[in-house]
Amino acid sequence: MGEGGLEWLPPLLLLLSMQLGASSGFLLDGSASSYAHFPKWNAGLNGSLELEFKTEQGTGLLLYTDDGGTYDFFEVKLVESALRLRYNLGGGTQLLTVGRDLGDGHWHKVHIARNNENTTLTVDGVAATSTSRGKEFEFGKLPGNSDVYVGGMPSWYNSKLTLLALPSVIFEPRFNGLIRNLVYADGDNVLPRRQELRNRELKCGGLPCSDNAITRKTARSLRNTTPNATDACETRDPCQHGGICISTDSGPFCECRTGDYEGIYCEKDKAPSEASFRGTEYLTIELSKTGPVHSNQEGIFLQFKTKQANGLLFYSGHGQDYMTISLRDGGAAIGMTLANSRLDLHIKPTRVRFDDNQWHKIIVHRKVQEISTVTSFCRLSATVDGLYTENGHTAGSFTKLASERLLVGGGADARALLGSKGINNFVGCLRKVEFQAEGVRMELIEATRSGAAGTAAWGKMEFQCPEPRVNDPVTFTTRDSHLAASATVNSRRLHGTVVTFTSPESHLVLPPWKAAKSGSISFKIRTNEPNGLVMYSRSGALTRTDLFAFEILGGYLYLHMDLGEGPLKVRASDERVDDGTWHDVALRRVEREGRVVVDGSTFEFRPPGKDDNCDSTQLDLDGLLYIGGVGAPFAPLTMPPVLWTGSLRQGYVGCMRDLVINGQPVDIAGYAQQQDSGAVRPACHVQGAHCSSQPCMHNGQCVEGWNRFHCDCSGTAFTGATCGKDASTLYLNGSQQMTALMPEDSKTQAEELVIRFKTTKPRGLLLATSLENSVDRLQISLEDGSAKALVHIDHQEKVILTGQGLNDDMWHTLRFSRRANSIKFQVDDEAPIEAEAILGEKNTLEFRTFHVGGYLHSGEEIPHFVGQLQQIWFNGYPYLEIARSAGTHQTSHQGYTPIIRVTGKFGKRNHPVHHPVTFTSKHTKVGLPVLKAYVETNIYFQFKTREANGLILYNAGRERDFIAVELVNGHIHYLFDLGDGPVRLRDSTKSRLNDGKWHSVSIARPAPKRHTLAVDDHVAVANSPGNNENLDLDGLLYIGGVEKEQYSLLPKPIMSRHGFEGCLASLDLSGESPDLISDAVVPSSLVESGCDAYANLHPGKKCTHDMCANHGTCVQQWNSYTCDCDMTSFSGPTCSDEAVSYEFRAERGLITYTFPPDRRPEMKRDTLAVGFITTVSDAVLLRIESASSNDYLEIEIVEGNVLAVYNMGTSDHPIGEIGVKVNDNQYHVIRFTRSGANSTLQVDDYNLQSNHPQGNQHGVFNSQSSIQVGGRWNRGKSRVDKPFMGIMSGLVVNGVRIFELAASKDNRVTVKGDVHVMPIGSLADRAAPLQRMQQTPASGSPGVADDLIFSGAGSGCAGDDEDEKCTPIYDNGSGKYDLITPVYVAPTKSPTVTSKPKSSHSSNLQEKNIPCDDEEECNEEGSGDPGTTEEIFVTSATDSSSSLSYTTQRQLSSTSQQTSSSTQSSSTTIATTSSTDLQTTASTQINVSSSSIESTHSSILIKEASTSSTTQYTTTSSTEMSEMPTTTRIIYTVMNIPPKNTNNNNNKRITSETAENAALIIGIIAGALIAIVLIILIILKFKSRPEANYKIDEGKSFCQDPNAALLGGAPGTGQPYNGALKNGQGGSKNGKKREIKDIKEWYV
Repeated sequence: MGEGGLEWLPPLLLLLSMQLGASSGFLLDGSASSYAHFPKWNAGLNGSLELEFKTEQGTGLLLYTDDGGTYDFFEVKLVESALRLRYNLGGGTQLLTVGRDLGDGHWHKVHIARNNENTTLTVDGVAATSTSRGKEFEFGKLPGNSDVYVGGMPSWYNSKLTLLALPSVIFEPRFNGLIRNLVYADGDNVLPRRQELRNRELKCGGLPCSDNAITRKTARSLRNTTPNATDACETRDPCQHGGICISTDSGPFCECRTGDYEGIYCEKDKAPSEASFRGTEYLTIELSKTGPVHSNQEGIFLQFKTKQANGLLFYSGHGQDYMTISLRDGGAAIGMTLANSRLDLHIKPTRVRFDDNQWHKIIVHRKVQEISTVTSFCRLSATVDGLYTENGHTAGSFTKLASERLLVGGGADARALLGSKGINNFVGCLRKVEFQAEGVRMELIEATRSGAAGTAAWGKMEFQCPEPRVNDPVTFTTRDSHLAASATVNSRRLHGTVVTFTSPESHLVLPPWKAAKSGSISFKIRTNEPNGLVMYSRSGALTRTDLFAFEILGGYLYLHMDLGEGPLKVRASDERVDDGTWHDVALRRVEREGRVVVDGSTFEFRPPGKDDNCDSTQLDLDGLLYIGGVGAPFAPLTMPPVLWTGSLRQGYVGCMRDLVINGQPVDIAGYAQQQDSGAVRPACHVQGAHCSSQPCMHNGQCVEGWNRFHCDCSGTAFTGATCGKDASTLYLNGSQQMTALMPEDSKTQAEELVIRFKTTKPRGLLLATSLENSVDRLQISLEDGSAKALVHIDHQEKVILTGQGLNDDMWHTLRFSRRANSIKFQVDDEAPIEAEAILGEKNTLEFRTFHVGGYLHSGEEIPHFVGQLQQIWFNGYPYLEIARSAGTHQTSHQGYTPIIRVTGKFGKRNHPVHHPVTFTSKHTKVGLPVLKAYVETNIYFQFKTREANGLILYNAGRERDFIAVELVNGHIHYLFDLGDGPVRLRDSTKSRLNDGKWHSVSIARPAPKRHTLAVDDHVAVANSPGNNENLDLDGLLYIGGVEKEQYSLLPKPIMSRHGFEGCLASLDLSGESPDLISDAVVPSSLVESGCDAYANLHPGKKCTHDMCANHGTCVQQWNSYTCDCDMTSFSGPTCSDEAVSYEFRAERGLITYTFPPDRRPEMKRDTLAVGFITTVSDAVLLRIESASSNDYLEIEIVEGNVLAVYNMGTSDHPIGEIGVKVNDNQYHVIRFTRSGANSTLQVDDYNLQSNHPQGNQHGVFNSQSSIQVGGRWNRGKSRVDKPFMGIMSGLVVNGVRIFELAASKDNRVTVKGDVHVMPIGSLADRAAPLQRMQQTPASGSPGVADDLIFSGAGSGCAGDDEDEKCTPIYDNGSGKYDLITPVYVAPTKSPTVTSKPKSSHSSNLQEKNIPCDDEEECNEEGSGDPGTTEEIFVTSATDSSSSLSYTTQRQLSSTSQQTSSSTQSSSTTIATTSSTDLQTTASTQINVSSSSIESTHSSILIKEASTSSTTQYTTTSSTEMSEMPTTTRIIYTVMNIPPKNTNNNNNKRITSETAENAALIIGIIAGALIAIVLIILIILKFKSRPEANYKIDEGKSFCQDPNAALLGGAPGTGQPYNGALKNGQGGSKNGKKREIKDIKEWYV
């Protein structure tokens, strides 16, 4: 409630409120304007609503809501102190009465519950149930339903009775008392929640303002209501997590209805119901003792975790029908049989398994929809973890789903169950197993545990899951994968058990190993890689050298330990541990005595030190414990030199389990899942060899690893994960060089160098290290054409020479390797030179600066290198690539990152294209595993497109983190957020990149906060703010776009609202090069392999994916191309021209193409395409029938979705697109193909749906006889069933352009009914505004938005409070009229109208608001039926030069009787000085005027436009109607008339006392007329005639505000609504057959 809600209450009312202070809720005083306003109730098929009330009166309206004025309604009221529920669900009114003496001043609780046809009313625990008649029981359609009104109805409904399904509710006495705890669901798929009063700030209640509108301080919904100040539910809801706050006399309390939370405020997580299954346990649930549970839809929700690849999770069966959910080969399998129609789904994403002992969630939905009297359609969908989704459809002669017996976890003989052949009982854990059907909602494990009726547990069931074993394996998937942790993480571990590091830079955090005097560590490892750092920890103090580590070198396991007195290195294993089997490792130390055991082989060790020195017996490890790697990207630069794998950036790659530290098991999986879960994969599966497929390109060397491969590209001119990118080339002229300054002195005992060079000079420095004030160095140079390696450590020096004639201007590769005293030096593929050297006591090379091509300072004896350099690798870092991607020079270190400076020149790269794919649609995407970018980002790809915008890459993250790449106005934008705010980088290219040429994009993070974007070698650099350095990504990495619904949920900085359309290639993601087709976790049928098959042709003559518009097929010809437009719904040379279109109007129509009897084809393949615009949710678009069999093909719209069903003689085969609603008044294109029994369906450019029926199927459509367009012809009733209403265009069936034949009067095509060809070009005129202005349902004030939709400035009021002053909205200072453009609404036939003049007179247009004078005839009389519907859609925009026009359509449903009457109408002629001629026609003319403050809308029908010096206003009336009208199409056209003085009274407002008196008299007359009409309707109600409709004739209606003229009298004016009441537009809702009982019911 708004503040100050008590300020305007009368003193007496305030006193009453104080007297009721002990009670909570809000007070309604029962006055003429008292009511409360709440959001729409989602009653659906099984909705519920509850409230409490207290009153001392026995009569009054408690609650009312309806479907917007058609059939359905709910009315709750007190009648003689009893509660009566009156409702209608389309099958006739039902009454329920419960309770007595309810006006006793005490609180009473009301609960209304729906269950399909059954509705139950419960009052204070006493219930009564009523059953509705009919077949359809859904309560309206939520978007069009009315809001909920409590205590009374708004007064503006007095003039809008057509918007009420039960008009008599307006006369019900208002409720006087207190209301509280109104609870219901107010949206789709939303649980019931406490409802709050609506408090809108819109003016005039969303209706036209009247001059006598009363201004008040509060909104309409707060009128005459007040809350109790002590009600905490109203002032501050204390309930959390969806708990419902319930007000009581003793205070509020929270109902935790979701079941996931508990506590006083629903603040505590409720332990989920879970159970353990070991293969012999299972649950049984008998749903009904009297028979199976029938429903139209079912939902199953469950969570599981297991290590077993197969097992039955859930089973539901009845007779031969069943549904199973199981695990098959590590994937989720869902099977179903319904009326002998079988459907199977299998969700098994690439590289993802669900038997990883992690919790996974499965959601399964199935729903039945009737598509004909004998055939129904069942839609099955399954989702795992919210990421992996499969959908399927089946059709057959069934009407309901039946479930009688449920099994969870298996059965007595699971293999014998239908649909589960070969599947054993489940082994693992299950929790939150929920089954939902209509009228049934059960949490199965909880129901069984609590002993609910019909449930049973078999075997030794334990209703809990054991804690995860901490000894489950962990797989490290890259050499740089590692685990790290701090003690702060320990308290918030997750209970996962298996994780896998997949990124070189990823790391997690473990606390330091507390082992000062003694300690122990044990674990198991499994790998096939010969080198890797398993774990290490060191002292955090710079003065101490304490160290502990395990590493694998040359296949053997080594232990390192340093107690501060010197390092110890022990080979702990006798045998190699890189054999792919599990190896046990255990370490125990007490002071200086230690023992390490590997696979039973024991080795005792004693670190250096003195026993009498306390410090030398302690292991002070206060640094973090790293497992599997070394940390941040450049952390190896500061590693202890004795850790060779650490210095060389070689992390452990393999599996680990059973980690126990100091006797305590460690949940390393929990740490991994909390930190960098993207680089750690679950379980420890063994994959086959990778190199056999030759993944490395350009002669790169493939090296097998643990479940991975590595491409050694150092001997090639390429780099990247598969050697697919051009390597950087540095040109040096003899005075240039590259230097890298390390953040601190580096010390190494192991080095790995690679240098690729090309030169003609015999001498020159290639690479060297240096340290200030030291002679230590490592130097690689050319001497007389040979390669020379010099190592100088501790005054000891070793020189090695290899090769000769290397200055031959050819590329050569040098490789240098040192391990302490062992040195290896190799040139190209020659045999390496190996040598041993004595290099000091510690064999440790110290350096700070890294030189390439020459020393920084002159005076050195070795000259600078002259030539080209590539592939400069030093200890795992590609320094040339780092230098090129770093952009501008750095001036300071970021973390461990070196400062790199280059004075040479980089050559231009060619960027070869490999593995290209084409995204053929803006509405598709490919899903990959999460991007590995926790501490370092490396992304490379190439693209080619002519589209200026589109999302290329997106990965969401935890909290605010995300990464995205998009194309905006032809430029690449790179966006990310590390948690401190979004950062955007735009490419620095001058020209747009959507030029149809290949462009390369490289994204890197060379330092923790330094980010680079390089497009075609143009580098842009940005620094991220804040302190966060980790990018916490989660979920899938989407390439090419995201789900349609997800665009609105993307982070605000992302501008894209659709995906990328074009070609992508050469994808490299953090060292991996996934194939977007074969490696996709979420694949797409709209992503095709390859790009531009005819790339060598002239650009204007070759086929490309974007050469033909609207997805036309480009057909390559010799030196030219053509476009095949059959599957586009367009025509022309490039499929961009509008095709022939037909308009199907409301009176039903059909276009039929009939095959000649001697030319009926036998079709093995069918193709068709059609474009359309419609708002109907159920209709048949097209049907093909057979002359000799029951074969058929039907394309239809079912609940707004496109569905195709075909039968070739065996069974119905459905295929549908459930992700796209097509009844949105926008242009859509359907493409359907059938080849035998297989089919595909595509809507617009969304994903291609396919259907491949199993079993033996007939594939020939026998003897096609006819094609019906616009509905299904019912021969028995000689009518069109499921008629289409809207526009269809460009229909092509098997190459036949049916609409073109129809337009050319071909004798094979017949057009009958309300179908009209549209002039070429008119579709674009109508479709264009449709893309801007969609019809939207009523909201807030029912019916307001149904009648008018305003866009832009206008004179109408869009307010919601009828008592607030109405201030028109206008463009200040424009001085021009607004452009009002039409929205398409299908009209029906116009009546035959003969006009003759009756009277005419003229006057000058002098003022901006023209009221009706006593002498003017502003009335309109007409005859019709209560099925009349007015649909008026108006949008406006200011235009300084255009004329003003808008179209109003009036639909009048026909009655069963022919009547004749006369109608008076008026027409007006205007002549102005405008130079624009207007020609307008109308079948019925209505005089409408408009008022505004600054601008004028003269909405006057122009019959004829002419040019003169004065403006004339002419009114002509009297129209004779010779037959019953069915539909009237009214076109209002208004000239854009600038203000011009025509007389002296130009700016004066005309007022008339006579007009005011007339308005008062008319108001009195109108009230009398309403009473007469009600009596007439009651009499007509009892007449027994089908399709009976009744009309209200209001007599006269006086002119006023134009909106009031269209909508009815403004609130408070007492003026009647001019027109007839509608009743369903003369049709039926959702297939409901309209009978006498369906007409609106009036009660007095």
